Amino acid sequence: MIEAPPAVSEATVLDALRSVIDPELDESLVDLGFVDSVRVEDAAVDVVLRLPTFWCAPNFAYLMANDAREAVLRQPGVRQARVALKDHMYGDEIGNGVSAGQAFSQLFDGQTDGDDIEALRRLFYAKAFGMRQEQLVRFLLDAGLTTREITDLGVEDVIDISDRSGLILRVSGDQWLFRGGAPLARMYLERRERMAISADRLITDEHGRRIPASGLREYLERGRRQRISMTFNALMCRGLLETRYGLSKVEER
Repeated sequence: MIEAPPAVSEATVLDALRSVIDPELDESLVDLGFVDSVRVEDAAVDVVLRLPTFWCAPNFAYLMANDAREAVLRQPGVRQARVALKDHMYGDEIGNGVSAGQAFSQLFDGQTDGDDIEALRRLFYAKAFGMRQEQLVRFLLDAGLTTREITDLGVEDVIDISDRSGLILRVSGDQWLFRGGAPLARMYLERRERMAISADRLITDEHGRRIPASGLREYLERGRRQRISMTFNALMCRGLLETRYGLSKVEER
């Protein structure tokens, strides 16, 4: 007996879209309010995205639209996914091109090539990695760990990052519980995995190189500046989106 494919619903599509990240802000398109609508008809899904301004950079818009389509297509039961970009200067080009599976270089011939768009993606992956790392390390410093204890941590010293009790780390042979640290550790480890860092040390630079304890605070300062910039940009984008579409606040889904 052949099993019928699982039913596709707006809820499952939105769950899939939660994994799609604005490359510049490192936040979910759903949480940012960038998903305008989702329509499901049988195995076909239509997603409409809205961005804060008419002139959002086409390479950023393409990355988000393309990643949204791929995330939806990965869901069981989805056979077709179309993405439209609402109220954008290149909305038709990007929406039609992404829905047809075209590369950025095909849509904007002469402006860039495929390698450039992936280089841009990697650049923002590195920025997100630095921001999430800085948040985790400052949390551990505030919790009482020394710079030496932090830089000596290995990946195998991460015992638990679930929300059952909190972040559990093995520090100098003993298990420490850090309440409230599990979400920070999860986000950092996800960004670390996305960067394909395979080093044994938990805290490294974006290339997997160890950071000396004596240089940790100076290294963190660069991450702090990046975090402030990305946080400010996210707040500004939310404000622009709310103003543009007359929202009292970014709608939560």
